[in-house]
Amino acid sequence: MDIDYQKIIDFMVASGKRLATRAGNIVDIGITKVHLTEEDLAIERGLQNIIASFGTNHILYAEEEHDLFQNSDNLWVVDPISGTSGFIKGAPNSYSIVISHLVNHMTVFAAVYNPTADELFTAFAGKGAFLNNRPIKVSQAHSKVILRPSIAWKRPEVIEKVANLLSGYMVENNWNSIAVEYCAVACGRVDGIATFTKDAFPEFAGGFIIQEAGGKFTNIEGATNINPSDRVFVGGNPEFYDELFTLIKTGSNLKKILWN
Repeated sequence: MDIDYQKIIDFMVASGKRLATRAGNIVDIGITKVHLTEEDLAIERGLQNIIASFGTNHILYAEEEHDLFQNSDNLWVVDPISGTSGFIKGAPNSYSIVISHLVNHMTVFAAVYNPTADELFTAFAGKGAFLNNRPIKVSQAHSKVILRPSIAWKRPEVIEKVANLLSGYMVENNWNSIAVEYCAVACGRVDGIATFTKDAFPEFAGGFIIQEAGGKFTNIEGATNINPSDRVFVGGNPEFYDELFTLIKTGSNLKKILWN
């Protein structure tokens, strides 16, 4: 059956607008994990209801209540709030809603909604990437790179070494939603990005949006089809990606660095 992605998009935007009214004024209800709100659960459950309407073979893989990865010909990867800690604090651009749809293990659709800026990034396989329905492309420059370690990354010496390797570039290191950072690369605001993450939920969507915008995005082994277990990622416009990837992989020997 044809998938009505507009149902997903409409739900994301409506939920995001609600988030914008609650940011900085919501309780962290996390017990077994930190940084969990009722909105994380409400958005994940709402998306699950829509996805279930597409057929019983559509499986949800999401951060909160559906975090057991299952192989499926129709897999939906969701981060209901990418940047929950920023949402709780009310920090602008620090949270977003993220979703991607994989068919036969290949991403065919992705969307990221940033409520702070009212920016909706979408991408469709073979059709390009869009910001609020307008086509976007990666930059052609080689100067500005985002270095983004997760606050949960447990190897600070790795980040310090990579930062030293990037000293010749204009490096941004802020705490925007990581999905929003990927979209900044996709629309040419930033030339490249290197991330060190605690999971891979935003990367399925963010990486695909970069790719559909004409860029490159891979894990640290250079694979474009990422896995849920991947933790280090590199993206950017094609020429800068090659430069950045070589620098990070060979300079830091990151392939041997494991998440712990």
